[in-house]
Amino acid sequence: MVLCAICNDQDSKYKCPTCKAPYCSIACFKNHKLEPCQPAPATAPTSSSFSAGGERKQLAIENADEDDPSRLTENQLTSIAHSSDIAKYLQDPQLRDWVARIDRSTEAEKELEDARAADPKLEAFIQLLLKTTGHERNTN
Repeated sequence: MVLCAICNDQDSKYKCPTCKAPYCSIACFKNHKLEPCQPAPATAPTSSSFSAGGERKQLAIENADEDDPSRLTENQLTSIAHSSDIAKYLQDPQLRDWVARIDRSTEAEKELEDARAADPKLEAFIQLLLKTTGHERNTN
């Protein structure tokens, strides 16, 4: 987990919409907003996606090293966004909780490994993501 950037005491649950600083509570957010903050670094153009409820929303694609082999291409992101099977999985609150927990973790790889072992539905979701993006591994 990431500590609150304001109190440095609690795990953060939220991010400032302006500067993306992590904070844990309304009180910390109000303290943070006593001084104007700067917007987070600019992001690249957005790519469309579906939310868990099925409605379209925009996702920012952050500037990153284009040679990073783990970075998904715009076509791969589009495939994920248009997959009704992936949208069905994302309707599950437990699965969304796993994804959020892994995303927030400072040890994401370990958190992912533990989560995959603990929840067969998460593992099935990951396999669907790999298949959708063309990264499916042959397990035979």
